[in-house]
Amino acid sequence: AAGGVRLRPRGDAPPRELRVRLADHLPSRTTYAVMRANHEGRYVALLVGEDGTAKAVAKVATTPEGTEALSAEAEAIERYGLVLPPPVRAPRILARGEGVLVLEAVSFRARRKPWQLPPKVASALGALARAGSSHGDAAPWNVLDAGDGFVLLDWEEAGAAPAEAWDLCHWLVQGHALLGRPNRRALLAAVRGEGVLGHAVRAYLDAAGLDGTGLPRAMFEYLRLSAERLDPAQPDGAQGLAARQALQESVLEVVDPARVDRERG
Repeated sequence: AAGGVRLRPRGDAPPRELRVRLADHLPSRTTYAVMRANHEGRYVALLVGEDGTAKAVAKVATTPEGTEALSAEAEAIERYGLVLPPPVRAPRILARGEGVLVLEAVSFRARRKPWQLPPKVASALGALARAGSSHGDAAPWNVLDAGDGFVLLDWEEAGAAPAEAWDLCHWLVQGHALLGRPNRRALLAAVRGEGVLGHAVRAYLDAAGLDGTGLPRAMFEYLRLSAERLDPAQPDGAQGLAARQALQESVLEVVDPARVDRERG
């Protein structure tokens, strides 16, 4: 309140490569704020109009790998976004260029329990699974409640499903590993189609055309495959890996209790 923030060090200006790539996509009298993404050479810019309202969100990459990832995301939005049943949708693409993907700015409201999977979102993810594909990174922080529906973000990992019920398992495990919710007991109940997440699980299975009997085994396979993709040198990777290792034995007790008894004996 006394203006103490002015005493903090100023941030560095956005790199020249970002400014060059973004320049062609800035309307007149627009400013922007930039944050670094989790990957090297990747940025997210909020484009703000003269009236102070958000006009768009731009993803910018300054490396060949990042540029390729943004191109893949744009193609995934255009391809898989058509599969999503209302009221779930992908963000609208406003413009794209070399190393730049400009998306609509979505007004959203906070969800009180973001780790809970909205049944309509679960059903939309199930529709993707029935079509033989997956979002790839369906997690609580990649869904926005826009009031009249839900917007599913970050499509870089979209493609053929790595394993059965991948998106459903990913949502449950990512929330458990990085948000602490659902806890282990609630997650195992969800795998059985029970508890507070049971309704969402059943919505996913119905849309995907699965009966649910194979979900425990699908979860065990997800834990194994997704653990191989994590980088233990990164904080989120180490946390996610530890959570998956702890869950594997619990899920194995459901999948193959005789094997657990043999190993313990």
